[in-house]
Amino acid sequence: MNILKKSILIGSVLIANAISANAQDPNFHIYLCYGQSNMEGNALVENIDKQDIPTRFKMMPAVNYSNRSKGEWCEAMPPLCRENTGLTPADWFGRTMVENLPEEITVGVINVAVGGAPIEDLDKDLDPKTLENKDGWYRNFMKEYDNSPYSRLLECAKKAQESGVIKGILLHQGESNNGQEAWCGKVKKIYDELLADLGLEPNSIPLLVGETVRSEMGGYCGMHNSVIAKLPNVIPAAKVVSSANLEQKGDGLHFTAHSYRVLGCRYATAMLETMGITDPIVSYSEAIPETPHPDPAEGDFIFDLKSFNPTIWEQGTFNNETGVFVAGQWGFGGWEYNPPIDLSGYKYIVAELNQPEQNGLELRVFDNASYWEKSYEGKFNGSPILIAELDGMMKNLPTGIAPVNTSEIYRVGFWCYGGAPIYIKQVFATNNNPYENAVKTVAIENCDTTVYNLTGAKVADNLAGCTLSPGIYLYSGQKIAIR
Repeated sequence: MNILKKSILIGSVLIANAISANAQDPNFHIYLCYGQSNMEGNALVENIDKQDIPTRFKMMPAVNYSNRSKGEWCEAMPPLCRENTGLTPADWFGRTMVENLPEEITVGVINVAVGGAPIEDLDKDLDPKTLENKDGWYRNFMKEYDNSPYSRLLECAKKAQESGVIKGILLHQGESNNGQEAWCGKVKKIYDELLADLGLEPNSIPLLVGETVRSEMGGYCGMHNSVIAKLPNVIPAAKVVSSANLEQKGDGLHFTAHSYRVLGCRYATAMLETMGITDPIVSYSEAIPETPHPDPAEGDFIFDLKSFNPTIWEQGTFNNETGVFVAGQWGFGGWEYNPPIDLSGYKYIVAELNQPEQNGLELRVFDNASYWEKSYEGKFNGSPILIAELDGMMKNLPTGIAPVNTSEIYRVGFWCYGGAPIYIKQVFATNNNPYENAVKTVAIENCDTTVYNLTGAKVADNLAGCTLSPGIYLYSGQKIAIR
């Protein structure tokens, strides 16, 4: 074997492993992910997120996990930020990138994010003393990065440069700086200093910035999108990633798991466009999965309608036989507990109605004894069901976003404007994924006909007895919807 062939063989091995500790591999593309809770991941990881992860999609943990080491490339199995975080846009960003890039290209992500972090706390010049007055949960998040997320991102990015080439930065932040015009300048400072510290040319790396939950989707911080829209005027390399039509999980701040997947695909589409790929393959469908209708199972915590109190606030009425609740003006009815109950062993609260709500209905969950303290507020937005994730449940305080202490729940119930009846079917806490039944098996007579997704990618040759993920597919020239 001559020297040239031997060099090619060695290079191929390094590409396959995506780990070259001694020299940059131009076929190993690295993306830095930075921000607050929506980049950290605030939706539970589901089975679809753990299946069929491409071998060419890697992650470098920025903290130590129980089974992963900081600074060491590994499989991109969620969660990608820290051990107890959730699904992020980075998950389906990486999947979509490798689907559209040549087989010799590997994609790696590094995710440093802190729930509730204002842009100032992601800055290089953060004074750790300013964290002393923050809540304990937030200080604990920051300690994971030695009280300097910027320094940790830089540390890992420099380590990553030994293996590959940094190709882009994904940012999702703004909820803690909602509507602040100075935000663009602060983002530019971080961007400019990060490139300089990494030895990269100014404005040489695309900065992809995701929108917050839009106001029309019930987002509390939708007004910040008008600020984000101005960022490309300040940073020429910046591109805005739309959150249009993406549902939020009910707290007005965070996206659903489905929305995180779609948002990640949109980040990838924006990045691929900078590479000249304007018609990419996007296998995950933006079609909203079917609304589930789950039933409680053995071991679930049932909120008994017979003990429903319609007058926790204002004079309401309730019929525990029909489940009809009529609240007083700005009324609240539900269940109160003293001492509090522990729901930390459950993943979801499911609140289902017999008819869609009509008067601003919210599910509220209190981790304090006072009714006047802030609670989780999940909006139904006209839907007959609300599925609230207990793991990662947040409340929107005047001082910022804070987690709900699900081990001490004093009150669960329904708030609304009052007057119109609310038709309550059931409320329960569960560990069973309510969305699992949203995937249906489709019976097709001619199973020999090839099925494609809307991007033209082949899904299967033979669908006999197969189950398809939610989406829209092409079969014999017809569209079939799986929801």
